[in-house]
Amino acid sequence: MFMKLRLFSLFLVAITIASCSKSKDNVLTTSSTEASKFGAGKSVGKPFSGSILYHFSSAFDLSCNCQTYYPAGNFYGTGNLTHLGLSSSKIKPCVAPIYSGGVYIGNHVGVECASFVAADGDELYLSIHPYDILFTAAGPVGIATVDFAGGTGKFSSATGSFTGTVSILSATDASLTVISGTIIY
Repeated sequence: MFMKLRLFSLFLVAITIASCSKSKDNVLTTSSTEASKFGAGKSVGKPFSGSILYHFSSAFDLSCNCQTYYPAGNFYGTGNLTHLGLSSSKIKPCVAPIYSGGVYIGNHVGVECASFVAADGDELYLSIHPYDILFTAAGPVGIATVDFAGGTGKFSSATGSFTGTVSILSATDASLTVISGTIIY
């Protein structure tokens, strides 16, 4: 019995060694043409950056379902964004106050409707995660995470995301500066 077990063990070791010493693995490979048929390489994001300066506007009213949040008005902005060029943007933030120990310390942005419009007129739809704008010594500031949710023209199937700093500059002005992001279109 001991001899059979030892022979079996040696047989397993020999098979393991033989399989590891092949000069070429028989791995299924595909050409780049075949891979592109299945979308390989299309999910690589391109860097996304830029900034937009917003101003309060009564010239339009975005239809935004604020749910239980308070609509903070409509803002129109312009700036320069990679892959869009000289761009415009419309946003409507919906907020709720944040209190700590009975002190008003900022606003929770629970819903925000927004989009970017590229220099060529193509629109890029945005899906903004809830975030907080807190009062700091430098003014009210928040960090927003934004997903791309399709659009028109070349952005019809756009995906990706970015993180940006939202700074409230005055009662009627704000800015969005992209910290880092990627876009796929």
